[in-house]
Amino acid sequence: MTSDVNDTDLDDTDVNNTADDTVDAAGNVLDTVEMAVAVAAAGPTRFRHQPLTWIGARARNSFTFLTTHAIALYGTAVLRMGYGSLYLIFLLHEYPKHDALWGPNAPWTPALNQQFANDPGLDWFAVDRWWYTFLGHGGKTWFEFWYHVAILVCLLFVLGWRTRVTSICFALTIMAFTGRDVFLTDGGDNIMGLMAIYLAFSRCGARWSLDSRRRRRQAAKREARGIPEFSWPGTPGWQAVAELDRTREEIVTFLHNAAVLVIAAQICVVYAAAGLYKSQGSYWQNGTALYYTLHLDWFRPWPGLSNFLAAQSVTIAIVAYLTVFVQIAFPFAVFSRWLKYPCLVMLVGMHFSIAVVMGLPLFSAAMMVGDAVFLPTSMWLWVGRKVCEQLARLPRPGLYLISKRARPTPTTPQSPEGSVLPHQAQPHRSASH
Repeated sequence: MTSDVNDTDLDDTDVNNTADDTVDAAGNVLDTVEMAVAVAAAGPTRFRHQPLTWIGARARNSFTFLTTHAIALYGTAVLRMGYGSLYLIFLLHEYPKHDALWGPNAPWTPALNQQFANDPGLDWFAVDRWWYTFLGHGGKTWFEFWYHVAILVCLLFVLGWRTRVTSICFALTIMAFTGRDVFLTDGGDNIMGLMAIYLAFSRCGARWSLDSRRRRRQAAKREARGIPEFSWPGTPGWQAVAELDRTREEIVTFLHNAAVLVIAAQICVVYAAAGLYKSQGSYWQNGTALYYTLHLDWFRPWPGLSNFLAAQSVTIAIVAYLTVFVQIAFPFAVFSRWLKYPCLVMLVGMHFSIAVVMGLPLFSAAMMVGDAVFLPTSMWLWVGRKVCEQLARLPRPGLYLISKRARPTPTTPQSPEGSVLPHQAQPHRSASH
């Protein structure tokens, strides 16, 4: 994994790196929302002179941009590693009791799940319903096999190995575990399930992955052998194939950009809905909602800490009002170049507090990972450089031992006469020697 990070963090020659390195006139890197509404070039027509022509030119330039430039490649890579790592840790954490939770002997059987869905007459839903509960079908051997396959899928998804396939498998894995027992899930599972579906349509393996490492090494080998880059022959038949290949590339790029925009919209909807629902409650209006939340037995993993925070009446009232305000304002703040960053800092602090104080780490981590899509590429490039610098400082015992074994041991002369160095270069020998 170390070599993968070192080899893939600053891949400036990749074909999809155009949009991530796009800068505006001030020299600042465009972020996800701004690149989605940016245009490739400004048309000479003014809106007040020919409004329909101006709108058509802007729409055409925007569509060309979205089909030729992949946006937020580093952001989707962070989402891939974040959600894959979260679900991998979740499956490993639940491993000692995984059979009792999702196995065929679990109290919530597929028959109960079908009865709970209350759709026995929908035959077309049978396949979907079976997939949601496939972990409960068959015997214990079947369940154990697929549970370990799910762990492997999460690991491969984090590493970015054959991401086009593993991303789909990762989405199906989350859907299977979430649908197996609807009473074991929370908001974090729902968010990760939605994000996994969106990431299946994105190029989340274009950066910081084994796929990008493999493509770069293959390109380096072709360049070392003097093999030119592949180009379609100039015959009419092959030119038609080249046009189909270009169309396929544009469709894939458009789906990636659409998935990124949907991910950003999903995060905004979650925050806006949470803020609007809070604003309708009387406890949030008078600032006492957090006080009563800190006294709920289900969300008190640290009773002493909860009691201490509940005693700070003025502070928790301010935090309650600030939480509602930031959540409602965030969907509008993302269109600002600098206003969104203070909002993101406050939201990350809010989720960290929820994870520690209320004992909801999965939900909080899922939301914090989703916030990464709003951060600019320049920040992820800086993070990649810092990570590589820290990894380069780590000792490598294996290489050290090999180099030490191969290096000849210098011999120490017994006397100045036996040394090949001049007399002035000999070490000083005191009288005590």
